[in-house]
Amino acid sequence: MLDQFQQMFESPQARDMVFKMIAQQVAQAPSERREALSKVTVILERTNRGLHLDVSPSNDADIEGVIKNAIDGWTEMVAKGFQSMGFQVEIIE
Repeated sequence: MLDQFQQMFESPQARDMVFKMIAQQVAQAPSERREALSKVTVILERTNRGLHLDVSPSNDADIEGVIKNAIDGWTEMVAKGFQSMGFQVEIIE
């Protein structure tokens, strides 16, 4: 089952489908929210064996909530993914 899950996310078509659904939800948001989102910069630094994520701040409290929820959700998903494969995971706050 783990192999099937990994294969699903290794598939460019499956990833595209997930991200298209997210983009459709964002497209339905009010224009002010979309504009506020577009002002936030996300930097992903890939290292040899890791990844560093940095998200610029927003002056919009709702966008700050979106950023917090996204980081919390992705952190949990990545942690559970590695845990399910048997790795020991440590999240540093």
